Amino acid sequence: MKKLSLTVKSILSVAVIAAAAACSDKAAGTAETATAATADTEAAPAVVTNIRYIDADSVMREYKLAQQLLEEQQREVNRLQQWHESKQRELQNMANNIGQKQQNNIYLSQASMDADMQSFQKKGQEAENYLNTQQQRLAQADLAIRARLSDSINNFVRDYNATRGYDAILLREAGVYFNPALDITAEIIEGLNARLQTEAAK
Repeated sequence: MKKLSLTVKSILSVAVIAAAAACSDKAAGTAETATAATADTEAAPAVVTNIRYIDADSVMREYKLAQQLLEEQQREVNRLQQWHESKQRELQNMANNIGQKQQNNIYLSQASMDADMQSFQKKGQEAENYLNTQQQRLAQADLAIRARLSDSINNFVRDYNATRGYDAILLREAGVYFNPALDITAEIIEGLNARLQTEAAK
């Protein structure tokens, strides 16, 4: 982004110099002033930066590898959610059972009630520990997926640009406005999916 900012400043500087030279030429109306303006313009050549941009959200949404990995991750999340809901019901049933025994004076001793309470608390703690462990595992898996996708996309973009020679390929999210004519998202998605299909066929 800094490179783009510097380039824009350079282009604006050249435009200002050219405009000033033109005004000076018109006001003086002499060949010498025109020659000086031309010399100044030639001393500061225009810098043209050939850039393109990519919409990262579209790439993540339409890149088939991203779809596969994120769908697999979502299935893992759903399985954990289902386990958690099942365990919550089991613990709630245990708590209800203990409460009913207390209400109906079924416990013959404090020791028997304490044993049920300890069993309930142990199962609750085990469930909490398991849930925390699985959530950490899923978080680490998510980071690994995102790193894999980032590497895959970046490697492809480097190979893609080796045959195009653009000065910069930016993310759409990095700027406020880009000319839609500079959008190469569709080409990148098509290329990524074609490469994935080729690799799968090997």
